[in-house]
Amino acid sequence: MEIIKVSLIGVVGILLAVPLKDHKAEYGVYIGIAVCTILLGYGVRYFAGILSEIDRLRTYLKDNYSYLTVLLKAAGATYACEFCAGICKDSGYSGIAGQVEMIGKLYILLIGMPILTALIESIQTIAG
Repeated sequence: MEIIKVSLIGVVGILLAVPLKDHKAEYGVYIGIAVCTILLGYGVRYFAGILSEIDRLRTYLKDNYSYLTVLLKAAGATYACEFCAGICKDSGYSGIAGQVEMIGKLYILLIGMPILTALIESIQTIAG
């Protein structure tokens, strides 16, 4: 239900900002900043829930945090690249956005390679 509220806040913010963009552009910017601030509050609340779940995961992993580290790095890289690519696309630079997305995918592949290698080694050990 929360995601519906977040979506409605975004849509209402756009519906308020777009008509003002033609007449008073600064008011549209102010509305955009206000909506982003409200949505950031929701994001921080979700992030706090994620941190509590990560603490719970650490109890299961005991001393082997390498998989959790890779997962968090991949998630962070995904969000950072998506955010940057969105800004680039909104600014009209879709070519740069595509490059940012590609580099993000390559980075995620790179940080996932040790897990893939460990998996293949485990399979070879089991297979003999």
